[in-house]
Amino acid sequence: MSLPSSVIPVVLVALVGSAAVAQTGTPPGRERKARQLTLRAEEPPVLHPLRVAARELTTVTFDAPIVPDSVDRAALAPFFSRVGVYADALVLKASVDLPEGRGPVITVRFAGEGAPAQVGFVLTTVDAEVDSQVEVFRHGRTAQELGKELADLRARCAVTEAGFATLRAQCALSGLGGAVLSGAVTPDGVAVKYLLKPIVQPGLSTVSSHVLYRSGSTLVLATTLSNPDETRPWVPGFMRATPHAPDGRVLTPHEYPLLMRERRLEPGARAPVVVEWSVPPETPPGTHFTLELMDTTGECSVRWEQVTP
Repeated sequence: MSLPSSVIPVVLVALVGSAAVAQTGTPPGRERKARQLTLRAEEPPVLHPLRVAARELTTVTFDAPIVPDSVDRAALAPFFSRVGVYADALVLKASVDLPEGRGPVITVRFAGEGAPAQVGFVLTTVDAEVDSQVEVFRHGRTAQELGKELADLRARCAVTEAGFATLRAQCALSGLGGAVLSGAVTPDGVAVKYLLKPIVQPGLSTVSSHVLYRSGSTLVLATTLSNPDETRPWVPGFMRATPHAPDGRVLTPHEYPLLMRERRLEPGARAPVVVEWSVPPETPPGTHFTLELMDTTGECSVRWEQVTP
């Protein structure tokens, strides 16, 4: 079948346009950036650049509550395949690149009184980098507050490093043979217990079974977590095991690092998570535990109660 001559130029233009789109992609050298932005009440409001890129996820978090309805989702819809606006976060996934001067502007108002009342972003795409994570601080922090945050961070790093030291020693004896050699698996074998469905915070879910393995004094909790679409990435932190003695006393909790193949759980993804832990030798018989899976901020995401090892 032959096409009318008047149609041929239109077809050629469409084909050329499709080829151009197919060749457009994220530059291989684009670097994902994480940065912080501190607002100053005494400074005049300005538009802050927010670098986005096609198929790249950009998460903006705020240290103060925002008004989700202040973000014009309709204006963003032509440029983004995902727009998530929450009480303290903004999640964007661009569907196209935005050349300088041609991207939309986002205005985010803060809830409650105080200054600054809002923050504005001008969206653009550059070849060198993309903003993967941006933290916005509405309240400027004093030197004392920064010093306390640094001290807390150092303390948490020390705890995490101690857990890593144990894991490095165990990794030297990997596999089933290493588990036997290290004493993690004893001649009595491995006992398997299935836990009931846990209490899950909004924004995260669990799938499949929740298994507690035990060999001697070593226990391993294994589960699979699912992060829904249009939410922020979930970064594994640690498990807090809190003992509850039979007489009602709450004993000293212990923290153990979470293990996951992925560095973080992206929106729409799922991954198995395991944690190796042990019952302290001074624990009274009949003690049950509350097990809490935390992210890196120390926020509880998943919790089991009344767990008997």
